[in-house]
Amino acid sequence: MKKIVLATFFSLSLFASKAQSAIDIEHGKTVTSNGIEYSYAITNERDEETYSRYEVTIKAQNKSGCQLIYLKNDNITNIFDGDPSVIARFECLNATGKRLTSKGANLKARPFTVPYNQPEKNAEGKTVFRTVRVQGGFLLKNGSSVSNDLIVIVPKGEKPRFKINIQNFSELTTE
Repeated sequence: MKKIVLATFFSLSLFASKAQSAIDIEHGKTVTSNGIEYSYAITNERDEETYSRYEVTIKAQNKSGCQLIYLKNDNITNIFDGDPSVIARFECLNATGKRLTSKGANLKARPFTVPYNQPEKNAEGKTVFRTVRVQGGFLLKNGSSVSNDLIVIVPKGEKPRFKINIQNFSELTTE
């Protein structure tokens, strides 16, 4: 029994070390990670009888001084439902989700393509090459930003409180 408990504890500690911790973010402030600034802004608010409704814009801006390229790799799993383009997930901690509103949203890098010379056989049976564009991954150019809009409902009198889960690419290595 003691061995099972120790093995379970060891496995959970390994899993916890790879899990990403959420970062709290305040309205009007930025959080910087790997040269990307994350923020959110309330663009509209309205109080109803029993709740407060907020329109929110979430944003990530690359201020690293270089382009950030996330290579497409089907073997990499992540915390964002298997979507490799997601660079961060904003979660509203006090959102109710009522009236078909959001509790959170993702920010995604834009896809980029690279040329590839694809060999083909022509009518005479000779191999010829045709250039095609294939998706190489996802890109966040220096100085560019990505944003997403969402509507959240929180209990009346409260402001939305957000946390961010940021995609950690530090474990990717070239071998």
